[in-house]
Amino acid sequence: MRRMSAKQFIERYRAGDREFTGANLSGANLQAATLNAAVLNWANLRAANLYGADLQGAKLRGADLSGADLRRADLRAACLDSANLTAALVTSEQLALAASLRDAVIPAESPAGDNGDELEGAYLVGAHLDGEDLTDKELRGADLRGAHLRKANLRGCDLEGADLQEADLRETDLREAHLSQADLRWTKMGSADLRSADLHRANLRGADLFLANLTDANLRKASLRRADLRGVDMRGANLRKVDLRRANLRMQANLEGANLRGARLGGARLGGANLRGADLRDTTFGGAKLGKTDFTGADLRGAKVTARQLSKAASLEDVKMPDGIDSV
Repeated sequence: MRRMSAKQFIERYRAGDREFTGANLSGANLQAATLNAAVLNWANLRAANLYGADLQGAKLRGADLSGADLRRADLRAACLDSANLTAALVTSEQLALAASLRDAVIPAESPAGDNGDELEGAYLVGAHLDGEDLTDKELRGADLRGAHLRKANLRGCDLEGADLQEADLRETDLREAHLSQADLRWTKMGSADLRSADLHRANLRGADLFLANLTDANLRKASLRRADLRGVDMRGANLRKVDLRRANLRMQANLEGANLRGARLGGARLGGANLRGADLRDTTFGGAKLGKTDFTGADLRGAKVTARQLSKAASLEDVKMPDGIDSV
């Protein structure tokens, strides 16, 4: 569409027109304009002045809002799916009120407001945040399903109860992040750094954690059922009462010194895993594959495991055996 002046746009809106799909309003001065319910899908609003504008309920799907001034703009119930907000002046608080941000490219920082670190409960489904710095952000309960966060910095970020189903967190820095009760089902977390992260009661069913670092992480009562944990580093991790049924822990997964007391390992593949010095008391191993697993110095008292399973292990030196199994 040919470029439209701010005056023409406002006049048409006041005359009752609401359809402005594809309009070219780049750099337009629309400060404090009333534009609620306007249809601006795929519109060019690059560097536009929308300070204090009423965009309540507006449709901005695919709109280019890069560099736009949206300070104090009302974005309640606005649709921003696939919108480009790169370098836009907008607060996290404003974005949290939008109806939808699916696949939107949003700025990591929020220089326009005082609550830039708060995105609690925000709707960020499919948001493109690859490589962004979100250190210490408040994202409790945020909807980040399918979000792109590869190589992002989420160190110390509060994601308690957040929905991260099928999100891309590969090579992401999640050190000391708070992910308790987060939904991480089928999430891609290959080579992610989760050292000392809190994943208490998190749902990681089917998650891809290939070569991830979970050293000293808290995974107490978490679900890792069917998770890909090949080559994972879980030294010293708290895995007490964790669900690891049918999880893949091959390729020398390192669980040395980990607390797995009361864990469920039914059907898990532990071939070649390092369980040296691990606390495996009261652990259930029904159907687990233990070929070439190193149990040196581990505590297996009270564990439900058969002598036949243990006969496949690489080492049982100095192991505290469960009742009924004196030696293998």
